[in-house]
Amino acid sequence: MPNMCLHFCIQPADDFLDNRENIIGEAEGSGAGMLSCCRDLIALSIHQDAIRSRNIAIPLVHDENRVIAFHRWDDGEDLLVVGSLNDTPFEHGHRLHCERMGGDVWEEIFNTDADKYGGWNVGNGGGRIRATAGVLDAVLPASGVLVFRRL
Repeated sequence: MPNMCLHFCIQPADDFLDNRENIIGEAEGSGAGMLSCCRDLIALSIHQDAIRSRNIAIPLVHDENRVIAFHRWDDGEDLLVVGSLNDTPFEHGHRLHCERMGGDVWEEIFNTDADKYGGWNVGNGGGRIRATAGVLDAVLPASGVLVFRRL
């Protein structure tokens, strides 16, 4: 079996035009959801100072369930980013524990699995969830990322 990377690297330069990606076509067609997701994620990183903060805690790394969560905060703004690489969603919730979540209310502000991005809309519907004693029970999509903001 040939090395695909090597095969790709030695393609003649004259077939570049035949094999290039149609970025504009993809942005208007099947790739529109992914492009919209990327734009919204960039906007989130611009408008939410905490996401760029050096303050970070990683309250959950669950290898078996393939879930990771990290908490970012800065001057009164708190965000919780949860990523699931699991092949199936946690539609009945996944317990996230972090002492810093306390008993506060957290609002889902970003979900890579949203309808508008071409996903199945598995998540918390942009809704609010109350943590109890530092435990947040959040619905997680398969292979997705959620961002929550403390209210």
